[in-house]
Amino acid sequence: MTITFKIQQLLKSKVLLAYEWGFYAPFSKPDGFGFKVRGAAFQGIVTIRQHGDNDYFAIYLHNFHCEQIKVINHVRENELITILRANIDGSDAWKAIRRKYYRIRIGLY
Repeated sequence: MTITFKIQQLLKSKVLLAYEWGFYAPFSKPDGFGFKVRGAAFQGIVTIRQHGDNDYFAIYLHNFHCEQIKVINHVRENELITILRANIDGSDAWKAIRRKYYRIRIGLY
C-alpha cells in the first residue's frame, strides 16, 4: 500500500474534519502526498512524507509563497490526524474565534 493511498483513505474516513480544514487541491509526490488547507490556525500547503520503509511520517507546513513554516518529524500513522488537526485547526485559535463571536453576539464589542 502506497503512502498516497494510506493518507487518502485516512482523510476519506474523516470527511468532516477535512472539510473543517478547508482541504482542497490534493497532489501526489514520488515520496509523499500533499494538499492545500485554509484552517483557523494555518493556511497553506501541507506535505506528508514517509521515512523510508517504516511507519513514521514527516509533516511539512509551507505558506502559499512556498516558504517552510514548520517541520514535524517522527509522526506515527495513528497520530497523524491528531497532529494535523492541532497544527491546522489549532485548538487555541478556535477558542479565540468562539470567544470573539460570543462577545459580539452579547454586545461586548
